[in-house]
Amino acid sequence: MRSDLAASGRRREAGAVLGYVFGRRSWLGALHLLLAPWWALLTALATVVGLAGALMGLPLLLLGVPLFVVTGDLLISAARTEAVWFRRIFGVEIRISPRTVPSGASMLGDARALLTDSGFWLLAAYNLVRLPLAWLTMALPLLAVVAGVVLVEEPVRLALAPNPTPVFAFLHGPEKLLSLGPLCIALGLPLLIGAPLLWRALANVHIGLAKLLLRGSKVHELTERVGVLEVSRAATVDSVEAERRRIERDLHDGAQQRLVSLAMTLGRARSKKDSDPDGASVLLEQAHKEAKEAITELRDLVRGLHPPVLADRGLDAALSGLAARSPVPVKVRYDVPDRPPRTIEAIAYFMVAEALTNIAKHADASRVSVTVEQSGIVLRITVRDNGVGGAVARPGHGLAGLADRASGVDGILTVDSPEGGPTTLTMELPCAS
Repeated sequence: MRSDLAASGRRREAGAVLGYVFGRRSWLGALHLLLAPWWALLTALATVVGLAGALMGLPLLLLGVPLFVVTGDLLISAARTEAVWFRRIFGVEIRISPRTVPSGASMLGDARALLTDSGFWLLAAYNLVRLPLAWLTMALPLLAVVAGVVLVEEPVRLALAPNPTPVFAFLHGPEKLLSLGPLCIALGLPLLIGAPLLWRALANVHIGLAKLLLRGSKVHELTERVGVLEVSRAATVDSVEAERRRIERDLHDGAQQRLVSLAMTLGRARSKKDSDPDGASVLLEQAHKEAKEAITELRDLVRGLHPPVLADRGLDAALSGLAARSPVPVKVRYDVPDRPPRTIEAIAYFMVAEALTNIAKHADASRVSVTVEQSGIVLRITVRDNGVGGAVARPGHGLAGLADRASGVDGILTVDSPEGGPTTLTMELPCAS
């Protein structure tokens, strides 16, 4: 039994190693290394030609300034396109440092903004530095693969083919073949097997250079951070205000109306207690029923604000309760070692609650899966259904409100819901202890 388990473990480890070496990331790295030199050539030419042309056209103000602004717009757009490439291919987020996007309102103003934007000049330097690096990182893997193929193939061909013509003169003759052939194979096989690792490593060099030069200075990072916080603060304030209006509406239309009716019923019962005791008893019974219904509505409203089970037993138990009450079968997987902060728990809970409500109303789904897991300092909540799709986070609607809640704590909400389904909602929230 133990030997079988050990053998199974070794097979899994070997499979993991092979998956790492020959996996998707390695082949995507090779694709990137083959395409990067041509993209680098285009961006370097645009940088050199645009900036040199703008400098030479500087005496002619009407020519140099517009050319400089157009060049800046082109380079920033190219950098953003490259950031999308890194995100889609490698799953790496590259923050582009130039915050200045020419507005077209004033050429001189746009040119002045670009001139004082250190991130733009770092972008120009990146385009120039990356050009030789891209060609070098394409040539090295190609040379390694070609050398590996020749080193492995040549001894085998000399051994099997009649009257072969050697590519390497030192392998001519059977005695040379027998003595140096195994050495060539021993050198060639590691080159071929290790090529995917080289692709991954060199692709990571490209990613590292982009992160180093495109992120800009601390000033730019702080400026962007302040802008993001201003937007998220405004969104949070709007979300809280909308929630306050909802609570007022629920109180006015629900519990308040029941309490008013209760007061009127008690008043009628008091007026009849002497003249019509039986009628007063009926009215008191009706008032008692209305009081219990008002209590139920208030309890439901409080649960909607912050369910007691969430405060007492945590997110896992609260999500299990949501799943049990859902009319659509829900499978919950909770894999979080430590309890998240209370604010993060509340946002995650309401995200799942809103998603399950929308699924029950609109998705026409037969099953739902809810996954909560922690990756580093990020709490990731994923809700997936097999419904009809078409969900959109429209302003003023529930999903948009959830996105605003998430942004208030530096989280993000993504909605992937093509027509025809399936729908996947993913919320990532900071979960630092």
